[in-house]
Amino acid sequence: MLAIVCFATTTELKAQCNGVKGPNLLGAKGTFSTPFITVNAASANCTSNGNHTYAPTNNIGNALSGCTTGTGSMLPCSDYTYSSANNGLQPEGRYSIVKNVGDANGGNCLHGSFRGKDHTGDGGYFMAVNGAPNNTVSPTFYKIKTIPVCIGATYEFSAWVLNMLPASSSSAHPGSEPNISFKVNGAVVGTSGAIAYNNTATWVKVGGSFVATTSTVDLEVVNATAVASGNDLGLDDISIQLCGSNISVSPATVVGSGLPVFCEGASLSVDFTVTDATQSNKWYQKQLSINGGANYINVGLPMVATFNGNSYTVNTLLGVVTSLMNGWKYRLVVATSMEGLSNPDCGFFNEYTAIIPSCGALPVSLVSFNGKYSSGTSTLDWQTSQEVNNKEFQLLRSTDGSKFTVVATMAGAVNSATVKNYQYQDRISGQGYVYYRLRQVDIDGKMTNSNIIRLSMGNEVKTLEVYPNPFTTNFTASFSASRTAKATMQLVNMKGQMVYNASIAVVKGFNAIQMNNLPDLQSGLYQVIIFNEEFKFVGRAQKL
Repeated sequence: MLAIVCFATTTELKAQCNGVKGPNLLGAKGTFSTPFITVNAASANCTSNGNHTYAPTNNIGNALSGCTTGTGSMLPCSDYTYSSANNGLQPEGRYSIVKNVGDANGGNCLHGSFRGKDHTGDGGYFMAVNGAPNNTVSPTFYKIKTIPVCIGATYEFSAWVLNMLPASSSSAHPGSEPNISFKVNGAVVGTSGAIAYNNTATWVKVGGSFVATTSTVDLEVVNATAVASGNDLGLDDISIQLCGSNISVSPATVVGSGLPVFCEGASLSVDFTVTDATQSNKWYQKQLSINGGANYINVGLPMVATFNGNSYTVNTLLGVVTSLMNGWKYRLVVATSMEGLSNPDCGFFNEYTAIIPSCGALPVSLVSFNGKYSSGTSTLDWQTSQEVNNKEFQLLRSTDGSKFTVVATMAGAVNSATVKNYQYQDRISGQGYVYYRLRQVDIDGKMTNSNIIRLSMGNEVKTLEVYPNPFTTNFTASFSASRTAKATMQLVNMKGQMVYNASIAVVKGFNAIQMNNLPDLQSGLYQVIIFNEEFKFVGRAQKL
């Protein structure tokens, strides 16, 4: 018997979106994780006895029983037959939900020849499929219906596919490799092509894009190869994400014939530049928050922009500014339609936070101090309009918002009457939030601290999941929080009217809040909003 070497690897193809992407609309339904996948305690003992790496405890998940052929409620299902039994994946047209079907140590009794474990790498599940042997069996082994989308918007589709049969297997014949297609409303948006046989289990990313022409779409994953030998595949991390626009914000500039420097009494403006390769997010709306982002009001009417190439610029006039405007947030929201501007699932935004220095004789006039976090790096930017006897800037970091340490020191301009821009990139990874403060040090040793900015490192701030969705009388809201606290949960109808408001207790880490005492709601779509001073989650749910 040939030795089978199976260390999982991945191959990634180029993404379809050219700008910003929204959250995965499928969430846990596409990653085969909780709360939509739970442990199947009735599976055959040899599949999850814990005696081998390829048969860990809780190895088998429940069937995709959320819908049946011809119906749908945004829950995954399959036309194939589910099995968790000994040799359960031996017949064609079968599937299972499994963490590890086989590795370098061997394979479990679902099918002793298969190799592979979940792509996500977090100990979760993936879908293992023994493909249909002929065209008399339905080719659809995964589908999810009535996914809410925004008409006119471009979406990126992606999924990871695995050939579970090693190249050393006697059944690994040329022409019998897995080859699957992905359909949205019946139209193919991506094709895997033949997934090659390898002795090393290799996940391959398949992607495509589509423009939504209806308010909901149906996704099907279809088996395009029908043979009785081979055609054995894994499916994981299915994603549908809104393709958005990159929105950059310029530093505030002085306009008109007012004061020549950036300070109280000057008339200021900022430019928002929207870049969109699809030129689809042409609608925009200016907004303003005077309470630090707790809520926003529209400024003016929704407008339609004209692209110059793949971008357009929107000017926002702040007017004559005072220190009372410190912390005001000026936002630009873009979407593919006027309706999408008021739907958080359809639009993208960026904002400028006003920091207005006094016109007094300060040694350093700090115009702005901003930051963003991406892929393990915090990027901090700040700007000064004048510097007098400025020795240096010290960048301070904190993980709790109270105890700060210096992580970088940058020389100042000493004396300057012109705008100066600074930037520092801080490599840091972790969970929850990271906090930064800027300290300015004079030549004589005097120091001044800036305001504190807080950046989310993303690991704990996940999207809101609502289950079941649609719901009839109650639902469960799932999300993660960085600390134990109180929060507010609201339901808002499509007219913007709040129809339910309640206080909820949030714990650090994963939360699954059951909403069992809802009022008698009319059928339709609702925004589900959960927020406190630390976070804000916005989701969408349908009441049947």
